[in-house]
Amino acid sequence: AAPPARERWLYVSLAVFVALLWLAILPSRPLFNPDEGRYAEIPREMLASGDWVIPHLNGLAYIEKPPLQYWAAAFSYRLFGQSAFSARLYTALCALAVVGLVWYLALRLWGAAAAWRAAAVVSSLSLFTVLGQLLTLDMSLTFFMTLSLAGFLLAQRCGSSGSMLIAWAAAAGGVLTKGLVAAAVPAAVLGMYTLVTRD
Repeated sequence: AAPPARERWLYVSLAVFVALLWLAILPSRPLFNPDEGRYAEIPREMLASGDWVIPHLNGLAYIEKPPLQYWAAAFSYRLFGQSAFSARLYTALCALAVVGLVWYLALRLWGAAAAWRAAAVVSSLSLFTVLGQLLTLDMSLTFFMTLSLAGFLLAQRCGSSGSMLIAWAAAAGGVLTKGLVAAAVPAAVLGMYTLVTRD
């Protein structure tokens, strides 16, 4: 059953508070080495050089990872200037999007009460919270893989129009974030589901 109106407003207010707090603490500490420094420097050089195709680190081509997160961080630099906040903003927004996605998925499958509980559980996980505050590729990869699997689940359970297109587009976004692992996991789940259900 859906929670009463007063309780819904309480949940919404709490969600807004958590989101604002999540963003407010981003600049509270310097960037950690080596990962945060590296992932902050690459988009800085991308923005300075104007080369948005091949990422560079200290003037050398750095093609170990795809460029999607570098593009996002460079765009954040352009909007808000170069700072720890703008460097971590994309990662933090991806984490908040995962919470919102879990909320929406639970809402569609089990109702509003389950949706708020699911969002609360995800947002309180310690490792999730830490990774949502660090400048790494892990949280953006988590977002795209979660979106891909959620699209697949909604397509199968709810017959949602266009959900499979969202699933494959999210897998492509994950590949542009961290390589083929973002497509391999959803493809493995899809393959296992097909074998088990013979669908």
